[in-house]
Amino acid sequence: MTLTNALHASNSGLRATQAGIDVVSRNVANASTPGYTRKSLPTETRLADGRSIGVAFSAAKRDIDLFQQQQLRVARANAIASQTKANYLARIDQAAGASESGLSLSSRLADLKDALQAMATTPENAAIRANVLNEADDVADALNSTSELVQQLRLEAEAGIGAAVTEASELLKRVAEINDQIVQARATASGSADLEDKRDQAIDRLSELMDINVVARSDGAVSLFTGGGFGLLDSAPTSLTFDTRTSLDSTSLYDTDPTKRTVGTVILVAGSTQVDLIAAGAFRSGEIAALIELRDETLPEAQAQLDELASELILSLSEQKTDGTAVVAGAANGFEVDSGDLLSGNTISLSYTIGGVTSNVTIVKVQDPSVLPLPNTATNNPNDTVIGVDWTQPIGDIVNDLNAALPAAVVVSNPAGSVLRFVDDGAAATSDINSLSKTVTPTALTDQGLGLALFVDGNAQTTYSNSQDGIGQKLGIAQRIRINQSVVTDSSLLITYSTSPLTDGGDASRPLDLIERLNGSSRTYSASVGIGSTTAPYVGSIDNFARRVVDFQATQAANAKNAVSTDKIVKDTLQTRYDESTGVDIDTELASLLVLETAYSANARVLTTIRELMNIMLNIGR
Repeated sequence: MTLTNALHASNSGLRATQAGIDVVSRNVANASTPGYTRKSLPTETRLADGRSIGVAFSAAKRDIDLFQQQQLRVARANAIASQTKANYLARIDQAAGASESGLSLSSRLADLKDALQAMATTPENAAIRANVLNEADDVADALNSTSELVQQLRLEAEAGIGAAVTEASELLKRVAEINDQIVQARATASGSADLEDKRDQAIDRLSELMDINVVARSDGAVSLFTGGGFGLLDSAPTSLTFDTRTSLDSTSLYDTDPTKRTVGTVILVAGSTQVDLIAAGAFRSGEIAALIELRDETLPEAQAQLDELASELILSLSEQKTDGTAVVAGAANGFEVDSGDLLSGNTISLSYTIGGVTSNVTIVKVQDPSVLPLPNTATNNPNDTVIGVDWTQPIGDIVNDLNAALPAAVVVSNPAGSVLRFVDDGAAATSDINSLSKTVTPTALTDQGLGLALFVDGNAQTTYSNSQDGIGQKLGIAQRIRINQSVVTDSSLLITYSTSPLTDGGDASRPLDLIERLNGSSRTYSASVGIGSTTAPYVGSIDNFARRVVDFQATQAANAKNAVSTDKIVKDTLQTRYDESTGVDIDTELASLLVLETAYSANARVLTTIRELMNIMLNIGR
């Protein structure tokens, strides 16, 4: 090697060690800076004619494992989603109360039952009757307040989605800006590692809001996609919008049909293209996904459970079942009922056998033809076939609709007035009408059985009959249930069930019947509320179902809390590993600094030696 080559080599060594010292100093200075990753200086041998003539170095690079980084982002998204759900569910659980607490829904019902039992002992006591009304009012208030909390939480989730979408849109713009800066920095061969740290901080926050995939481009920029594959950022960022609603109630629901949707949705806007990301299933983890799930699934399910409880409570205390009257029409046999007192949502139950196979049918009175045909889930019975009939048409057309819906071996007719007759076909041993009954919600408080409409629908004091018209009367009934003001005005109606003859003031028949309806008789509850299954729905008393609702919410809250702990362990473990691999360790940096200091001194010594040799060579020629 000539002295000139040695000079170039030592000069390159000095420059490399100076650059290395610069990188180490930046590492040490930012050892505790959030988001900063350790940088290192890439070096390689500089060759000429296959021989080393020094050292070459490039811009500092980050020491980072991209796969580990992506794992951490997924873990953070899961952790924040779990925490978000847990926060909301804890509030629902607290409002519902523990089953054994005196503030729970089930406890309120138990207090009502106790008050009814006291009234059954001394029905003539006006003070005891007043206590029954107070306890009934407390039940309605508990259902109202819990339902209002559910809708308040849904509104908070709606606002949370809007805020998160706004932040996500701003983060996309931020990443796009840093992308441009990184591309420019690389084009001039200047370092972009610190810019990449800043970009990662924005992407890290974005990944907490929604699940994203990051794809590196050759120019140093990155493209971003949702977990479902929708592009968020490529050459230019898309925009995200959310049409936040300022008020929600139980009827405010998400629908993929924009004309039916009554809550906000997230729209991805890319040029002239718009995509509903919620309809597309783009959100699978992160804060936005958790809030959407809460708003559209978890909280509506809680509302549905409250509505089911309120609905069955009202119906259990008020509805009256009447068996059909047996009839013989020539060779045909069957039953008939008068449908004149049916309200919309009231039912006629029919059982028949054809060819040895028994079928159960529930005929539902409907006054809104747009809801027809009704699904079999319109009733809670998993073993019946539901037939919805438009009762706004003449009785003859009702009969025609029933005959069209039923097998030919079951013949429906209208012998008189509003009476409906169901008979077999008259052929021996081919068909049988096993039973016929109607279940009616009485509009009067006396002379229509022992039941009592103690609760009504809303401040308008509408009779609740589980009407299927429109969106259905059940939806939101827990938010609207009120005590019947007619009973409040005249508490004697709690015991008076007949005016001819007039019920004796000491007659406990109605109180005892109400107790049995509330706590003794079993009812079937809709499987759609998450308690029980489609084939085996929950069956039990009103009191038992109330306990199941309370326990269900407690279990949901406990599971969510456990998920927070599990996801936090995963996140913290990955965070520790990531910090260990990307963070700055002062001892390591100081060791590197000693190596660089020694190298710098050695290169400087080489330069000094070369200078002395060159001076000797110059002096020889004098």
